[in-house]
Amino acid sequence: MIPPHINHQKEDNVDSWLMSYADMITLLLCFFIIFVSVSEPKKEKMAAITEGMAGKFGTVDLATPFQGVFRSLQAVVETHQILKDVDIQKGENNVVIELSSLSFYRNKSADFDEKMEPVLQEIAAALKSVDFMDYQITIEGHTNDVPLASGVFPSNWELSTARAAHMVRFFIDQGIKPERLKAVGYADTRPKVPNVDLQGNAIIENRKLNERVMIKLEQAL
Repeated sequence: MIPPHINHQKEDNVDSWLMSYADMITLLLCFFIIFVSVSEPKKEKMAAITEGMAGKFGTVDLATPFQGVFRSLQAVVETHQILKDVDIQKGENNVVIELSSLSFYRNKSADFDEKMEPVLQEIAAALKSVDFMDYQITIEGHTNDVPLASGVFPSNWELSTARAAHMVRFFIDQGIKPERLKAVGYADTRPKVPNVDLQGNAIIENRKLNERVMIKLEQAL
């Protein structure tokens, strides 16, 4: 017959693994608490970014930043009542702004019309709202097919490129990083609509539409 004290000792040894299990659970819980506490500042930083952008441009969803920029740009256009001078299109990963050169630049010049500079400042501010992500801004200058009579620019190539470059310099002055910007001039090689009809007659309204500058905000690849 086995002495009673020996049986009790064996039963105690059988349950001893519970102590190790409890210690492991406690350690995992502590690790989880530390992990959450370390991650919390990131949440606060994102909340601060969202609050700052919302205060300046309205509600911005960081999951869809281009939607936020699009809404901000729409607000600029509506505030200044320039719907006929600006067209804004949004894609999944880009926003394209089309500006009428006849409204934003002096006639056959790369200099801005002074009364439009406040609008351009607000456009630049809206574009800067995505500084937390990688993006590229391409400025494209376009003209119609009418040869230049002015001696300032030899051809529409120089005019379209100068307008795009002037816009780039303006955006840099507004705080957009130079490495995010690119200027391109296309002259009359990419018309939005035909400059002339099938008989070769000028379409005046179409030529006005082709005088434009495109601002393309795209997510960097």
